[in-house]
Parts: sequence; C-alpha cells; structure tokens
Amino acid sequence: MYVEICIEIFLYIYNAINQYIFNMKKVIFGAAALLFSGALMAQNTSNSTQSGEDQRVYVRQAGTALMSTVDQSNGSGDGYNLAKIWQRGDQNTSGVTQLGTNNQASVLQGITFPEPNNNTVTVNQGTNNDASLDNKAYVEQHGGNNSQTTITQDGDANEAYSHQDGVMGNVDITQNGSTNASAVWQNFGDYTATGNAATMDQSGTSNNSYAVQNGNGNTLSSTQSGMGNKSDQSQNSIGAAAGNNATVTQSSSGNKAKQVQVGGGNSANAVQHAVTGPGVNNYVEQNQIGNDNTAYSDQDGDGGRVRQDQTGNDNNATVNQYAAGAGNAVYQRQMGSNNTITSGQFGGAGNLASTYQDDLNMGSTSQTGNDNQALLVQKSQGGLGHMASIIQNGDRNMADVLQLGPGGDFSADGEQCDFQAPEILNCPTPLPEISIGAPCTSSSSGSGC
Repeated sequence: MYVEICIEIFLYIYNAINQYIFNMKKVIFGAAALLFSGALMAQNTSNSTQSGEDQRVYVRQAGTALMSTVDQSNGSGDGYNLAKIWQRGDQNTSGVTQLGTNNQASVLQGITFPEPNNNTVTVNQGTNNDASLDNKAYVEQHGGNNSQTTITQDGDANEAYSHQDGVMGNVDITQNGSTNASAVWQNFGDYTATGNAATMDQSGTSNNSYAVQNGNGNTLSSTQSGMGNKSDQSQNSIGAAAGNNATVTQSSSGNKAKQVQVGGGNSANAVQHAVTGPGVNNYVEQNQIGNDNTAYSDQDGDGGRVRQDQTGNDNNATVNQYAAGAGNAVYQRQMGSNNTITSGQFGGAGNLASTYQDDLNMGSTSQTGNDNQALLVQKSQGGLGHMASIIQNGDRNMADVLQLGPGGDFSADGEQCDFQAPEILNCPTPLPEISIGAPCTSSSSGSGC
C-alpha cells in the first residue's frame, strides 16, 4: 500500500513537471515568433536623420510595402548633404527632406520583372527661401502602374529631373526662385507609356522647363510666372490617335514656349499674359504632325510672336493677340487638306499676320488698329477650292490674298511677308544622374567611415 501511494505521488509530480515544461516551450516559441515577426516588420522601414554638413545616406531595399525616409538638416549652413535610395518591388515609398544649399537626392525605384506598381517618391529641398540654392533632385521610376513623383525646391539655381516609364504615372515639380531647371521624361522604352501626367510649376525669373512624353493619352502642363522663362514640350505618340494634351502658361515678359506633337488627336495650348500690364517680346512656337490636331495661342502686349506649323489633315490653328499690342507677328502654316486657320490681332498697331495653306482649307484673319498687315496664301495641288477672309478695322492697313489653283505657278508665286525662322530655346537637356558612391568613401572633407 505504501509503495502504491509513492508511485502515485511520483507520477503526479512527473506529469506536473512535464506540463510546466510544455507550457514554457509555448511561451518561448511564441516570444521567439513575435521577435522574429517584429524583426521582419523592422526590415520594411528605414528612417535616417542627420544634422550638420557633408552628410551621406545610402539606402537599399527590396520587397513589398517598403518605406524609406531621409531627413538631412543643417539650419542655415551650407549643406552639401547627399542621399541615395534604391528600392525594388511594389507599393514602396521614399521620402527625402534636405535643408540648406548644395544638397543632392537620388531615388531609383523599379528595374524588376514583373514591373513594380504603386510606388511613391517625395523630395523636398531648400525650405530656406532665398538662402537655398544649388540643390539637385534625381528620380527614376521604371515600369508598372501608378508611379508618383513629387519634387519641391525653393531658392535659386536648383535642378529637378524625373524619369518614368509605365502607365498612369504622375510627376509634380514645384520650384520657387530664379535660374531653376526642371526636366521630365515619361517614355515607353521597353514598356507602353499611356495616361501619364506631368506638371511643372516655376515662379521667378530665367527658369527653364523641359518635358518629353512618348505614348498616348498623356497630359503635360507647365506654368511659369516671372520674366525670361523658357518651356520646351514634346509629345510623341505610338499611334494615329494619340490624344495627348500640352499646356504652357507664362506671365510677364521675355518668355518663350515651344510645343511639338507627333500623332493624331492632340491639343497644344500656349497662353502668355502679364499679371501687371501687357507683356513684351514673348514667343510661342507650336509644331504638330498628324491629323485632327488643335493648336491655340493667346498673347497680350507688344513685340509678341507666334509661329504655328501643322502637317496633316483636319487640323485647326488659332492665334489671338490682345491688349492694344504693337509690333506683334503671327506666322501660320498648314500642309494638308480640310484645315482651318484663324488669327486675330486686336487693338494694336503695326502688327503682321502671315498665313499659308494647302488644299481645300479655310483661312480667316481679323485685325483692329492702324498700320497692320495681313497676308493669306492658299495654294492647291489639284484639290478643291479654298475660303479666305480678312477683316481689318482702322487706318492705313494692308490686306493681301493669294489663291492659286492647280494651274498656278508654284515656282514663281510665293509669299513675301514672312518673319524670322523658329528660335532655338536651349532648354535643359536631361540632368545627369546624381552619384554619391559607396557610403564609406571619403567625403570632400577627407573623412570616411
């Protein structure tokens, strides 16, 4: 009996110890799993904060839903900070904030198969008003859908470059100051670039913007406020019905805008109006190749010039010059059939309108004021007739209409009221990629890791 009781006590104690060990294993394994999962979560986020000058950050990430933030500040110092972020995968986010001058930020997302989607990049540089200058931002997003890039810079002599190839991408660049430059490339390369949008907003003087979009259904917008700004836009389609849209809005004087579109169903709009008083010596050039395109230009002030060239059929070109401007000139040329040209110069003096059309076209010119000249030339290579209309209201104006049918002498008959050839804007070409090298190379001060 005593032996049996001892055996039962032993078994009870043995089972209790085993149960305790089993429970402890679960606690240990659960804690280990929690720590492991926490470690995995920690790998998805990188936060870097640096204060001072000549700092460097180099972040590399691969995966999904990654996040990287870099904050480099130096108060009112010189800066010279460098940040480079490299991400592969979907739904990744990069953010860079740099204060001061001479900072550089480079972000690369993509170059993977399948192409990454829903990536976002935000770069803020300067934020010291006029004390900020010479900052550079370089962003590349390759392939996929819904890429988003936002670059904000203040101060002078800053540079921003964004490259996207994919579908439904968006680029937004804002620069405040003078002699800033922005460049945007949205092109298909190995992909099909459709439905992309790019917006560039520059305020100040002597700023340059340059943008190229390849594909269909893209939208391009450039707004520049101040004097001596330049905007150069190019859209190239991969089909006959591209449906691209390009818009330039410039205020003040001495501004230049150029828009080139290749493909059908495109729209180009350029508006140059001074905020206070009329603008002076502004220039617009619009060139479209394809069918069913529309070009529109609107200027106020003196010494403005507009040049429109369209090649194709069923195109429409319109120019309006307002605000009692003097010495303005309009040159319009259409090569093709069923095209329409309209030009209006209102309330000025000494203005010139020169228009040239091919087969079966309609041309109309209206001028109010004194000492204006209007030339309308319509030549046919064997097509049907034309329709021409010139309306002038004022004193000492001159109207000249030349219509030639199939029997006209094309070698001897021509226009004699042209003005200068197209101008070269020299807008910025794509900026070179920013390179900060390995994170532990020696810096400008001679120190390394």
